[in-house]
Amino acid sequence: MKIFVPIKHNSQRVPQKNFRIFKGEPLYKYSLLKYKGLEVYVDTDSDEIYESINSDARFSNVSVFMRDKKLVGDSVSVCDLILNFIKKYNVTVPIAQVHVTSPFLNASIIKDAYKYMSKHDSVISCNTYNSRFWRKEKYGFCPVNHNPLKLEQTQDLPIIYEENSAFYIFKPSVVLSTSSRIGKNPYFYSISKPYNMDIDTESDWEDVLKEADNK
Repeated sequence: MKIFVPIKHNSQRVPQKNFRIFKGEPLYKYSLLKYKGLEVYVDTDSDEIYESINSDARFSNVSVFMRDKKLVGDSVSVCDLILNFIKKYNVTVPIAQVHVTSPFLNASIIKDAYKYMSKHDSVISCNTYNSRFWRKEKYGFCPVNHNPLKLEQTQDLPIIYEENSAFYIFKPSVVLSTSSRIGKNPYFYSISKPYNMDIDTESDWEDVLKEADNK
């Protein structure tokens, strides 16, 4: 298994988030250190990140490469980056794609989730819910996972699985054939707080800092 980590220099919603100091380290370094012992590949458009990782002896397990100019920009999808990575390094083993903006995720969780790849073509991190869900249609609201005429206990309701994007593990063939990280036979791997926390807004950043103070 290879760990693939895309890291941008700039962030639209949370300026300089990858460089913000988290527990004494720039966020991107703090998160990468969680994957010591694993084979990690970093795709970045940042000269600063490229040089800093290459000059830091703690990242001997990390190979970092500069993003192709044609793949720089907010309109480029992560699947485009993964496809480029597969072709660039002729990757044939499963890939685990993670983000440095999930600082509580760690190698132990990735290794445990990887076990499910023996029977599935992809493993997706998720949140799970035992609640009554509804969806809005043109003609009104419809139940998703329950019969409103029959009041069932919530623990007896079908579980709802929500992608949380903390990690995706997949075979290269899945991306090459579908341009997606999710195959035809996925497994949804549930993780909870704080491991599923991701920094996408300023509010997320504050929540992560509070969680770190509590640990």
